[in-house]
Amino acid sequence: MSFRSVNPATGEVLAEFPALTTAEVQQRLARAAATAPTWRRTPARDRAAIVGRLGELLEQDKERLGRMMTLEMGKPIKAAVEEAAKCAAACRYYA
Repeated sequence: MSFRSVNPATGEVLAEFPALTTAEVQQRLARAAATAPTWRRTPARDRAAIVGRLGELLEQDKERLGRMMTLEMGKPIKAAVEEAAKCAAACRYYA
């Protein structure tokens, strides 16, 4: 089984991703659980810097991300770019 990213306007398959096995999902969940205590002990200043950097990256890449949203969801490009910018602003706010 796999997951497909399909352009809703044309039906074109944009990408295909293999489904994870149960063991692969469990492995990823275990890795996330093992990493959580490290993140919890990371000073807030450092965590804020990481989240702030994510906001910068989203802002820099908002046009490409907007085009991707348009292709994958049929969202108007202006709204898609604005959504990416909104995510960047949320990251900066929480940072």
